[in-house]
Amino acid sequence: MLRGPLALLLGMTLAACTLPPLETRTPLPSASPTARPTTSPTPAPIPSPSPEPTPAASIPDFVAGEIVAAAIDGLRVRSLPGVERPIITGLLPLGFEVRVVLGPILVDELGWYLVADADEREPNFDEGWVAAGTEPDALLTATGRLDEESPYLVSMDGTGDAEQGPIEIGDGEHAIRWVATDPERTRCTFAVSFTPAGGGEPIPAIRATIGTGVDRGTLQPQSFAALGLAGPVFIGVMSDCGWALVILRVPPEPSPSPG
Repeated sequence: MLRGPLALLLGMTLAACTLPPLETRTPLPSASPTARPTTSPTPAPIPSPSPEPTPAASIPDFVAGEIVAAAIDGLRVRSLPGVERPIITGLLPLGFEVRVVLGPILVDELGWYLVADADEREPNFDEGWVAAGTEPDALLTATGRLDEESPYLVSMDGTGDAEQGPIEIGDGEHAIRWVATDPERTRCTFAVSFTPAGGGEPIPAIRATIGTGVDRGTLQPQSFAALGLAGPVFIGVMSDCGWALVILRVPPEPSPSPG
């Protein structure tokens, strides 16, 4: 009988011959990842908010010489544009008619017009400032009529620079009435010039520095005549103020009756 290391070696050899061979596993094919789109989905466009209308954009728009009416009962007439300005006459009843002279100009978030009395009813007054309000709750409403005998040649209003024309400067005397205010309550400038329609250099007519309140003025007929304007001209405004102006024909003074 074999003993010792020789017997142990023989036993290991026989065992190796009788055990079944180890199976070699065939590796499974690796699955290819599914291709994904490389483009990101397009996000839905975000709508831009509509700009809020400014108060000035909804002020009723009238021209000098237009007949308008009070849209409320108890409309106040003031000495200057502004809710704190003195009231100069009785309250205007609903439907009371006035003639537009100048405006609008924005003060205290309201559009204001200088108007003249055009109604036979009381109260009676010469001129004053009324608030036009803003649409759809305007304080003044159009009548669709113009005063055919009004002396106004052209009216303008705005905030910043503007030009209009050509307008015809005919015979007779003319004047310019204007009003301006500084929206920033610091200081601003207001300048008016005329340029002949046929060409040439602008002719300065008005230049003013506006303080923190409401300023107004008149270019009198003598000063207007000194400009030497005749025929078609363009009127230009250079300003960083809120402003309005009107050019009017000044009727000749009646001749004195023979004594």
